[in-house]
Amino acid sequence: MIKRRVSMLLLLSLMLLTAGCGIINEVGQTVNFATETTDYLQSLKDFGQDMNTLAEQAVADLDARTTLIEQLQALKQQITRYEGLQVPDYATKLHESLTEYNATLQQGLDKALTNIEQGRAAFDSTGIPDTMNKINELLNQLSQLTP
Repeated sequence: MIKRRVSMLLLLSLMLLTAGCGIINEVGQTVNFATETTDYLQSLKDFGQDMNTLAEQAVADLDARTTLIEQLQALKQQITRYEGLQVPDYATKLHESLTEYNATLQQGLDKALTNIEQGRAAFDSTGIPDTMNKINELLNQLSQLTP
């Protein structure tokens, strides 16, 4: 009888502990997603603010052109990393929106790299400025949600 009660108590404790771990994992995933998304959007915003200056410098300066190419490639890698992020259930729609913007941004970055190779203005006909504006609008909406 006592063994049965102890077994039941241990089983109940184990169930509660397991459920608690799930909650802790979910909270950790939520915090990680929020932090990664905020950092990601901020880096896109920073790039968007600097891209015209970088493009102008890249026209006349080989070092600036090399720097711009490196930044475009780094941004492509950052987009790929962000898309692999685990997304909590509540944020799936937000992540889907960002994924759509990312696809457009990836195409624009590819076009910008081609433009640079061909000696044209980096961001002509890439759609990057428009996509950056949409991402900045999304970032502004998110920042208004935080208390």
